[in-house]
Amino acid sequence: MNDLVQDWINDPAGKFAALDVVMKLSARDIVYLVPPLLLVMWFWPANERALNQRLAVATTFAVIVALGLAAVVAHFVFEARPFISDGDTHLLIQHTADNGFPSDHTTLAFAVAGAILVWHRSLGIVCLVLASALGIARVYVGVHWPSDVIGGAVVGLVAGMAVARCVPLLEQPQRLLSRVLPSQLIAAP
Repeated sequence: MNDLVQDWINDPAGKFAALDVVMKLSARDIVYLVPPLLLVMWFWPANERALNQRLAVATTFAVIVALGLAAVVAHFVFEARPFISDGDTHLLIQHTADNGFPSDHTTLAFAVAGAILVWHRSLGIVCLVLASALGIARVYVGVHWPSDVIGGAVVGLVAGMAVARCVPLLEQPQRLLSRVLPSQLIAAP
């Protein structure tokens, strides 16, 4: 099944130039939206700025936890990338021939989406859509199997949603920091 889905998603690769450009961009660059997103959340002047700041911190920790868990999983499960083990794979971007399970890009993207989804449903859904697009693009460009992406999505979502539940615990440290730092930098809860 993994091979069948990978063939179905990867088969158009190299045949449609515009689609290839979009998929390469999605596969490599969607993760670079995370730092600006967290900065916007941190400084956005809204009535929920204090919550958004705690959520930005929790999201950062969620990414660290998710990538740590993914590294542990990768230590026990090895999956050769499709461009190594499947001669029919169309490889569109350069990549090392290391372990592909779980996908780190997908893990990161879903950790962000999972954390944000807990506190801001609409923004979290946008992040889920982008994370899904990234995962599909990673299969399309030939660097991951669908199971690598699903594994990364599960690890990322679980870590993101679990760490996001700790946002209320950040209120007291934020209150203390808001007393000594300028209000433009940190909002009082």
